[in-house]
Amino acid sequence: MVGATPALNHLKFAFRKLLKMAYLEKKKVLTLELKILADVGFIGLPSVGKSTLLSVISKAKPEIADYPFTTITPNLGLVELKDGRSFVAADLPGLIEGAHLGKGLGLEFLRHIERCRVLVQVISMDGERDPYDDYLTIMDELTQYGFGLSERPMVIAASKMDEEGAGDRLKTLRKKLKDHEIIPISALADQGIDLLLYKVADILAVTKPFPILTKQGEEAGVKIYDANEMSLRDTFRIEKINDHTYRIFGDSVLNTYHRINLSTDEGLLKLLQYLRFIGVDDELRKMQVKDGDTVILDDFEFDYFE
Repeated sequence: MVGATPALNHLKFAFRKLLKMAYLEKKKVLTLELKILADVGFIGLPSVGKSTLLSVISKAKPEIADYPFTTITPNLGLVELKDGRSFVAADLPGLIEGAHLGKGLGLEFLRHIERCRVLVQVISMDGERDPYDDYLTIMDELTQYGFGLSERPMVIAASKMDEEGAGDRLKTLRKKLKDHEIIPISALADQGIDLLLYKVADILAVTKPFPILTKQGEEAGVKIYDANEMSLRDTFRIEKINDHTYRIFGDSVLNTYHRINLSTDEGLLKLLQYLRFIGVDDELRKMQVKDGDTVILDDFEFDYFE
């Protein structure tokens, strides 16, 4: 791929390895879903200032406008603090009531915060809506969606504090959320931003990645493939019978062999391609196989040629 970054190339390599391992385990259906990987997720209703905040604290350039759903896909930004710490933040599409049912950009949004370790709920103090109602709406959507999102460490950022009457609305919100720390910010006036970022970084320092959970909050029975640890050693093994004869063993490779019709040239080609795909050729070369040597797989024999 022209212009592919090292990270993208690594992702492509991991994807190919995942497909190979799943194939060898005879998985018939693969459900693959790409979710952004961010340390911190900015959540909130539409037009509360999430995109503006991200643009101020990072070099990200999300679209910013004064109408709802300006952000329709997540935007990522690397946030670098003055003390040398850093984290990746995601500006996520705005929530609305019923988002957990798919309304608005609901599910497209919520699925991306499953990997975020810390959530920053941005609540606007501009007076267009009641801040406490906004808080309740967001928390209800997180709870209804499940996956333990409502239990993630959360920082509340009272945005747009430069608006008239914002101070009074903040006082009212603090009375209703006595057990929560609320950090007033103004991205446009650059007020409270450092305090917010240091608070988030402090929480990240003591928050481990969350396990993959089911909707009910139980740890999911999911097998995780690590591209750095994936191996085909359990798929087959090869023994050297004598100086010029090698035999392939392994339940997986034998099961696949017995499902292939070798009475046709197409079937024979399919078998040879499969053996090359799982790495038999590479292993034989490591064993210093020579052209003309015999390779045996169950009751099938063929001569090896480079």
